[in-house]
Amino acid sequence: MSQDTYKHQFQFDALALDGSYYTLSQNDKQVSRAFIFLSTTCPIAKSYIPELNRITKGLPTGTELFGIISETGTTRQEAVKHFADYEAAFPILFDASHLLSSTLRPTHVPEAFVLDAAGEVVYRGAIDNGYESIGRRRVNVENHYLEEAIAAAATGRKPLVSQTKPVGCVLSPERSYPTIAAVTYARDIAPILQQRCQNCHRPDQVAPFALTNYEEAKTHAEMIVEVTQRRIMPPWIPGPATAHRFVGQRYLSDRELDLLANWVEEGCVLGDEADLPPPPKFAEGWQLGPPDLIVRMPEPFTVPASGPDLMQNFVIPVDIPEDKLVAAVEFHPGNKRVVHHAVLFLDDSGQARKLDAATPEPGYANFGGPGFLPSGALGGWSVGNTARRLPNDMGRYLKKGSDLVVQVHYHPTGKVEVDQSEIGLYFVDKPVEELLKEPAKLVGSIWMANYEMDIPAGEANYRRSTTYTLPKDVIMVGIVPHMHLLGKSMRVTAKQPRKPMEVLIDIPVWDYNWQDEYYYEQPIHLKAGTKIVIDAVFDNSADNPSNPSSPPQRVTWGEETTDEMLFCFFLLTSEKTEDLIYTIFDNLGHDMKQSRKDVSQTP
Repeated sequence: MSQDTYKHQFQFDALALDGSYYTLSQNDKQVSRAFIFLSTTCPIAKSYIPELNRITKGLPTGTELFGIISETGTTRQEAVKHFADYEAAFPILFDASHLLSSTLRPTHVPEAFVLDAAGEVVYRGAIDNGYESIGRRRVNVENHYLEEAIAAAATGRKPLVSQTKPVGCVLSPERSYPTIAAVTYARDIAPILQQRCQNCHRPDQVAPFALTNYEEAKTHAEMIVEVTQRRIMPPWIPGPATAHRFVGQRYLSDRELDLLANWVEEGCVLGDEADLPPPPKFAEGWQLGPPDLIVRMPEPFTVPASGPDLMQNFVIPVDIPEDKLVAAVEFHPGNKRVVHHAVLFLDDSGQARKLDAATPEPGYANFGGPGFLPSGALGGWSVGNTARRLPNDMGRYLKKGSDLVVQVHYHPTGKVEVDQSEIGLYFVDKPVEELLKEPAKLVGSIWMANYEMDIPAGEANYRRSTTYTLPKDVIMVGIVPHMHLLGKSMRVTAKQPRKPMEVLIDIPVWDYNWQDEYYYEQPIHLKAGTKIVIDAVFDNSADNPSNPSSPPQRVTWGEETTDEMLFCFFLLTSEKTEDLIYTIFDNLGHDMKQSRKDVSQTP
């Protein structure tokens, strides 16, 4: 029997019967996964639960195993009771909306699928050869297909057997991946809102309204469909042309979009409350555990009730006894109603302290950048972000005696607000001297920019580009595009020697309010000689709703609100620390050679 080779990059996440949340759309830990479709009624599926429990106990490191219940007519409560009665010791995903079944397309229950770390289906079929056919069970099981496939995938091998015929209860296409019909809030919509929206849309968070129950969802139903169909929400501006997946990617699948739209079209039906998932439990306090060091804005900052958004920079001394590598930062806004995003710069020169001392209020205002040349950076935070550690003991260099300069974007809420945010720092638990001797541990930044900006009033498609050629082999860990309010789109590509061009990030519709720091799910190895190209478009017409001038005015390069920029930062590491350092200094030299012609005063 032939096996079709195909990959699955899931565009959705899943809730288990116990309320646990599994990010199937993410695989930055590069685990292999096994999915077994089960049933509450099929006797063969029931008989395999003890065997699946046994396999679960011996799962190799870096492997996940899930049962899936997607049969129609079974409520969540019924499924919870069934698998509790059978003492299932592995997570059961409740796939009532058929997101998983319509992707993997099982033909029977039980039927197993094993996906390797790259998402390739390396095995599908029977759990073992315990059943010759329906009603004929073997006394001795000789071939443990699922267990052997899991072991192979965990070590990067192909299983000896890639496909077998499953024996069990037959699933017709209509039952295993039916068309969307009779959508209900309890079964279909509540899980989407919990997984995709409630991180922000719940009480005391930054979103303007909550979506935690049926009445709240029904009240805002039409708006939910409007903003999701237009890909405004969940906020995620990289487009599908990007060749590599990002950590924390927020993107609704087409089926989820259809479920939301059909629910509204069918009258926002509540459905059977027995299908409702348990309320999610959001992490309180530090998501990554107690930080190694907590730093805080020295003074509270008052945000006025109205007026334009503010970009305020706060200087925070970092008291550490020796140089460190920072594996992660966790930003805690002091007032979630007004803090939109934050960028964390480092300064070992004292320049930020001078800027702060020159202003009477806490911190100092500056738009676009921190107002000085940073000695480094520790990333950033934006609404909905999840704190994550860099992989494999990677970290960003933090020099003893440096100041952390936190640039916070505030938006007024209609009343006077006060903020005093704090940041948790997580260090790599090894001496820096030892880490710098190991490959791919130090993470540094380079950037590309075009400083020649002269955008005529009314110009809707003003184009700028810039290029840079890597002098050494590097590993790209992340990317941070940056433009101001006239930004329209940006695409960053890489052309390695003797390889086709690949898209590092594509942002078809730029939104200044949702810029982010993007980590690649799997870092990208780039050879010396790789040519990186940035192509950007700016819109200075009256049709741009973000245009700060009405009527439009001529705009040149600068750091003020009404100026414009084209920057893109890249987070890099390398197998050789000296190659990374060489690349950083080469990039600095390249940037110094870029034209900085002052066009702001020319007619």
